[in-house]
Amino acid sequence: MLQSPFAGTAMILFLLQGLPAAAVAVQPNAAVRAQTLIDTNPLLSGYGIHVVHADGRLRLEGSVADASDRKLATALAALVADGAGIDIALDLGAAVPEVPGGLFDDVEDLTTAARLRQTLNWQTDTRGLDIDVDVDGGAVHLKGNVGTTAEKARVVALAATTEGVARVFSYINVDPELIPAIRDREAGLAQVHRSDRWISSRLRRLLRFDTTVNAHNIEVQALGGKVALSGSVASSAERSVAETLAERVPGVTAVDSRLVIQRPVF
Repeated sequence: MLQSPFAGTAMILFLLQGLPAAAVAVQPNAAVRAQTLIDTNPLLSGYGIHVVHADGRLRLEGSVADASDRKLATALAALVADGAGIDIALDLGAAVPEVPGGLFDDVEDLTTAARLRQTLNWQTDTRGLDIDVDVDGGAVHLKGNVGTTAEKARVVALAATTEGVARVFSYINVDPELIPAIRDREAGLAQVHRSDRWISSRLRRLLRFDTTVNAHNIEVQALGGKVALSGSVASSAERSVAETLAERVPGVTAVDSRLVIQRPVF
């Protein structure tokens, strides 16, 4: 009599049912998840910590600067250990890393590129443009074609103030013959309805993305396409940036700025 190839797996799952979580061996991918959390953490990524899966437990090996780093590494591993035991073999006294590890840098660059793409897509004067964004080590490389020098300057300016961007290299070509096509694309995008929730959530994120604005001090409310900004800013320049970002969010019909300038006291 032939036996189903899945019979063995089914029997194992049956036997595991009812066992306490600690008695079930942790899956090897838990070590992979823990390693990823550590390698993408800004405080731990440069140490070269290794997460090993052995005998149903996770073992953290390597060295860190102090007990705080060791506690953080342990807590991150516990997040994905599914209740399995964690063995800590992290020595103390290591030099604090001058730079984070490679995976952390890669994640940061990908996140920075996503921030800039969203910024360009959520501003009425840049969303119709076809711009390629690539970030490497905090340096953003911009490629594409626009219709005017003003559009090019706007893209570069938004890139320069995006969180995570250290330098901007622009390879954007200006071709006036593209102006009609870009305007047609912008007109089509303008027909899309945007809810107040969509507007306010995008604007709050845009304010957080911009390094020249302290988004924590600015309140955003949208009602019927009209945006109200309240709170405080450090300068008229910061207020202007916040107001411009708000004015150019798709779906915004008016901006009521109640931002008050409060210069920081040192």
